[in-house]
Amino acid sequence: MTKERKTNRMSSSADKRRSAGPGSHILRTASTRSAANPVAGSTKDGAVNAGNAVGGGSSSSSSNNNIIAPPPRAQLGVASVAGGSLVPGDEGPKPGDAGCGAATQKERETHGGTSGSGTGTGSSSTKEADGQRIALLETELAVMEDEFARELDRLSRKESETATFWQGRVARAEDRARAACGEMEALEAECVELRAQVRGLKEFVSTSTRTDGQSATSDEVFGEGAARLGNGLQNWVIVHFRRAKIDFGKASEDELEELAALVPMYEELAAAAKVHLLQSFVSRVLVEMVFGAYFVGLSPEQARQFRDVEETLRSYSSEEAVNQWRSTTLTLLRREAGDKMHSETDAATERVIERINRVLDGITDIKTTDARDQALRALIVSAIDLGRLLAVQKAVFGVFMPEIVPHQQTMFDPATMEDVGGEDEETLPQRDICCVTFPGIMKRGDETGRMLAYRNIIAKAMVLCSPE
Repeated sequence: MTKERKTNRMSSSADKRRSAGPGSHILRTASTRSAANPVAGSTKDGAVNAGNAVGGGSSSSSSNNNIIAPPPRAQLGVASVAGGSLVPGDEGPKPGDAGCGAATQKERETHGGTSGSGTGTGSSSTKEADGQRIALLETELAVMEDEFARELDRLSRKESETATFWQGRVARAEDRARAACGEMEALEAECVELRAQVRGLKEFVSTSTRTDGQSATSDEVFGEGAARLGNGLQNWVIVHFRRAKIDFGKASEDELEELAALVPMYEELAAAAKVHLLQSFVSRVLVEMVFGAYFVGLSPEQARQFRDVEETLRSYSSEEAVNQWRSTTLTLLRREAGDKMHSETDAATERVIERINRVLDGITDIKTTDARDQALRALIVSAIDLGRLLAVQKAVFGVFMPEIVPHQQTMFDPATMEDVGGEDEETLPQRDICCVTFPGIMKRGDETGRMLAYRNIIAKAMVLCSPE
């Protein structure tokens, strides 16, 4: 600004000198000084132009206007040159004006340098602003990274705490479950042990009350044997007659009469309960030929003789004494005469198989096979063993199978019967039965053969109730 003020004062002085006239001494003195010291003039003009460039960024034309104006005639010559024509009397620069040309060239260079300096200053300011923005953004980014890291650490701690909590809870639950399982296993083992103790006590009481040294058999053995035999018979019927078709038209009159004597309601059962019909027929044959025999293995004549002796003893002795005699005699036969009764036992088994196959082959479309006969023979042998075991006891064991008569209701008895049809237990007492699939076992008296008024159901009869 100081340089501009100096330039303005110099312009004012120049104007005053021009007003003095073209031939004034002042103008000549200025021209002489300019010619004598062109470098100084150029330096002064460069300083003026630099000041104008820094202060306002003006062009080179405005810088030239700030130079000390020449006389009017000189101005006219300059204008003519700028317009492309020479003014008369102005033939161009003279040898003495070399300093002026050098000053003009210096002025242009100085102006160009000043303009470049101004542009560089503006670019530097922009870079500085960009640098400040980048620094600010980097600071904000660093703050956000710190916040993100803190939040991530907090979430990680929360997740770790949650995982630790649930792992501990699951571990405690597993510990409780293991403890409960261990306790349950211990209770089950204790129950098994207690059952064994009860069974042992029963056997001890039974053997201690016997005077003949015979080993007693608990009621559970009879119940388990009956259940095992009943399940085996049901499986045998299902395996070999599941796809069989019942046709009473092709059966003989004798076969139908025998079937009607054992299962009176066979016609009603054939359509809706085929398996139960066949199972009931086989059970009736086993009750009549195995459980109804005096002792399987004795010939019919021997069995008749033993019955006669027992009846004779009843007329002379008490019921208890007769039961002891029967138990002792049959135990002796079971232990000592098993081999001698083997042939008669096999013959009795074959008679049972022949009777069952004759009727089943007559009413069904499936003929007998070796596999079927072998399975049936195993069932009959099991029934014979169970029947012998019942016969040697001092207590009176009987196998019962309720009779089903057409046009007569036989009501369900929950004390002696068990339903195999899956009916509602609450409605069973009001239902009548249509079929007995397997017999039950009843015990009269105690292990010594006394107290015959005492009755106990060892195994319930398996029955099928009629549909409502």
